Parts: sequence; structure tokens; C-alpha cells
Amino acid sequence: MTEQEILKEFRIFETGSSFIAKNFEILQEKFGGKFVAVKENNVLASANLFQEVLKQVNSINVDQTEVIIQFIPAEGEIILY
Repeated sequence: MTEQEILKEFRIFETGSSFIAKNFEILQEKFGGKFVAVKENNVLASANLFQEVLKQVNSINVDQTEVIIQFIPAEGEIILY
């Protein structure tokens, strides 16, 4: 992987993570308990299962490497890593 490719992936991750953090409460109200796929400050897909989100992303011909997929916990849920 080239330096340019690494930087591109980092920018995608940074943009998606920032969007999710800034809009977390809104996303939680709408998508709590689901996985969401985000690209360029837009939610492209959501589903209960990660694999379903990938299918939705593929069905709209979006490159998987250009999205960030994250689980949005429902209100009151705590996720421990």
C-alpha cells in the first residue's frame, strides 16, 4: 500500500468518524441499535447486521473502501471494547 493510499483511507476514516461524533444524538435517535455506512457526511445504508450494510453499499455501487461502517448503540446501551 502506498503512502497516498494510506492517507486516503485515513481521510475517509477521519471524515466519517467526525461526522458520526458530531451527529451522534441524531444518528442514535434514527439508527440506534443498527450499523450505519457513512460516506462524505451522508448515511448511505443502515441495517441490524454488518453484512446487510455491506450488501446495501454494494447494491448502490459504492466502493466499500470509501465508507466507514459503525455500530450506533441504542439509547441507554453501553458498548465495552
